[in-house]
Amino acid sequence: MRKILLAFLTLSAMVVFLGCVEEDPTLEDDDPQNENNDEPIPDEPLTFDEIYATLNSEIPYFFNRDIILPFIDDVELMWRFQNRTIEHVLLYEAPFIDQTVTLYVEATYQNETKTYSFEMQQLAPDSARNRNVIYIEVDIPIDDVTKTEYRNAAVLVKGRSNDDHTVLFENNTVEIRGRGNSTWSMPKRPYRLKFSEDVSILGMPKARNYVLLAEYADKSLLRNTIVHKFAGMLEHIEHAVETRAVEVYFNGSYNGVYTLTEHIRIHENKLYVPSDLNNLDAGFFMELDQRFYDHGYQEWVDGINVSSKPYTFKHPNRDDLSRSQMEYIRNYIIDMENALRNHANYEDYIDVDNFIDYFIVQELFKNVDVGWGSVFFYKRPGEVLKMGPIWDFDLAIGNANYIDYGPENWYGMRHDKNLWFHLMMDIPEIRDRFRTRYFEIYYTIIPDLLEAVNRLGDAMVPMANRNFNRWDILGHYVWPNPQAMVDRNTYRGQLEYVYDYIEARAEWIYHAVQTPEFNNGIFH
Repeated sequence: MRKILLAFLTLSAMVVFLGCVEEDPTLEDDDPQNENNDEPIPDEPLTFDEIYATLNSEIPYFFNRDIILPFIDDVELMWRFQNRTIEHVLLYEAPFIDQTVTLYVEATYQNETKTYSFEMQQLAPDSARNRNVIYIEVDIPIDDVTKTEYRNAAVLVKGRSNDDHTVLFENNTVEIRGRGNSTWSMPKRPYRLKFSEDVSILGMPKARNYVLLAEYADKSLLRNTIVHKFAGMLEHIEHAVETRAVEVYFNGSYNGVYTLTEHIRIHENKLYVPSDLNNLDAGFFMELDQRFYDHGYQEWVDGINVSSKPYTFKHPNRDDLSRSQMEYIRNYIIDMENALRNHANYEDYIDVDNFIDYFIVQELFKNVDVGWGSVFFYKRPGEVLKMGPIWDFDLAIGNANYIDYGPENWYGMRHDKNLWFHLMMDIPEIRDRFRTRYFEIYYTIIPDLLEAVNRLGDAMVPMANRNFNRWDILGHYVWPNPQAMVDRNTYRGQLEYVYDYIEARAEWIYHAVQTPEFNNGIFH
C-alpha cells in the first residue's frame, strides 16, 4: 500500500511539473522560426514614449513612504528632487501639511536626452489622505465596554503606503476600555488602548497607551488636531501631542472617524520628567482637575489643594510619593503664586516664556477647560515649573454654548478662570512679553496655521462624509454646539466655521493687546 501511495505521489509531482513547463511563456517550441536557431532575436529599440510610460507607472502619485526609484536597462536616468540629485531611493520627509511636489528625471538613451517630471502629493502624517483604518476586535460587544474594566482586543491597522493600501500594524495583545468625562455619555464614545509593550502606530512615538477620541460634538473632526499642530509650532512648548485621523471598525461594524492620539503620560519617548524619590524635589507631573473630589480623590493621597484649586499627582506614582514630597510641591506652588502676586522673583519659580506660549494657545482657541481640567504642568528636579502638554480642545474654537464662546473678549485670564494665568497677566512686564510674543506668532505662525486648517479639512472630506453617514448630526444640535455652529449644516460649513473663528479670534487679540485696557491689566 505504501509503495502504491509513493508511486501515486511521484506521478502527481511529475504532472504538476510538466504542467508548469507547458505553461511557461518563455518556451516557443511552436514557433518554427526558432527551431535549430541559436541566434538571439535583437530587441526593438525603445521609444521615449515607452520610457516615460514605464517610469510613470512606477512613480506613485501619493508620497508618504520612501520610494525605490525605477530603472530601465540601457537607459541612463538622473533623478532630481527639490534641487538635489538622488540615485536609488527618494527618502520621505514628513511635511508640515500636504504639499504638491515634483520629481524630475533626465533620461538618456542612444545619445538622446529628454527630461520628464512627475507631480506627487507629499502627505503629512496627520493628513486624512493617508486613509488610515483601524479594525478592533473586542471579546464582547463594544457597547458593553466600560470605563472601569479593560477587555481583551486585537488591533489591525491599514493605511496608505504611497499608492498602495496595506496592513501597517497588527497586534493581538491589547486591551481596551472607555475613557472621557462628558464625552463618554455621547452616542459615539472614546476609548483607550493599552498594549503589552511599547509600540509605534502610524509613526507615532512608541508607547503602551493610546487614545481614540470620538470627536462627536466637534463636527469639524479636527479641533484637537489643529490645536496640537499649532502647539508643535511654538518653540516654548516642549512636547506637542501627535494625532492621526483614522476610521474605526469595532467587531466589523463601522463607527466613524476618530482621532488616534497619545495618552497623556510621562514617557521617555515623549514628555519626560525624571524622578528622584530620594529627594524632596522628586520631579512632578500634575493636573489641575476640578473633578478631583467627584472622582473620590483624597488630599495628601491623590493630590493637593492650593488656593482652593485641586491638583492631581500624575507622576511619579502617587503611592511612591511621601507626605514630605507632597508638602514640598504644595509649598513650591504657594511660593510661586505669592511671587506672582508680589510681582517679584517669579522667574525663580516659572518658565515665563513657556507660560506665555501655553496660555496663548488656551486664549487663541478660547478653551473652556483652561481653568477647569486637562491643564497639565511639570517640574523636573532642580528646575522651574513648566506648563504642558496641551490637551483636550474639542470644546474650543467656538464650540461651547455655555460660555462667551465668540471670537471677541478675553477669557482664560479672568479672575474666575485660570488663577495662574490671571496672576501672571497682572504683571506689566509679563503683559509686555505676552504682547511681543503674540505679535511674533500673529505674523509668522498664524498664516501657516490657517493654511493648515484648509489642507487638513480638504483631506478630511471623504472620511467626514462616511462619518456623517454613520452619525447623522449635521444640522442638529449636539451638546454644547452654539446655534451658529448648528446652522452650518454641511461638513464644508463646519470647516468654514472653524477657519473663520480662528481668523477672527487671532485678529481680535492682535488689536486687543494694543489697547489701554490691556496695558492696564483690564480684561473684558
